[in-house]
Amino acid sequence: MPITSTLRHFHLSEMRHPELVDNLAAVWLDDIREYADFPLVLTSDARTEEENAAASGSSPTSLHLLGRAFDLQYPDTPEHVWELVAAVFVVSGHRSVELELVHSPQDKHVHLGLYPDARESRFIVRAD
Repeated sequence: MPITSTLRHFHLSEMRHPELVDNLAAVWLDDIREYADFPLVLTSDARTEEENAAASGSSPTSLHLLGRAFDLQYPDTPEHVWELVAAVFVVSGHRSVELELVHSPQDKHVHLGLYPDARESRFIVRAD
């Protein structure tokens, strides 16, 4: 379901494909931003199949294809990293999520995904 809720911290203009972003996932991201209490900068949201295939390291089962994943600019400080991690787990509650922290010389970003079904949540840290 496309975004129908009013978001407090994100504007549709910040998203590449707001028409493909799932409403529940958008509200979840907005709630994470509220709890984290610092700005989150979107670098990727929903993707078309073509965009996903072209994205480095993407999966054919990516939650970006369902409009339920977001990539964010890596936080500027270690405190903000931990505040974001805490926000994801507090806001998510019993929901199944993926949280990936990527920090290497070639790539720095945070990937957040909200699964559409019940499964094991995943927390991945990749650092070089």
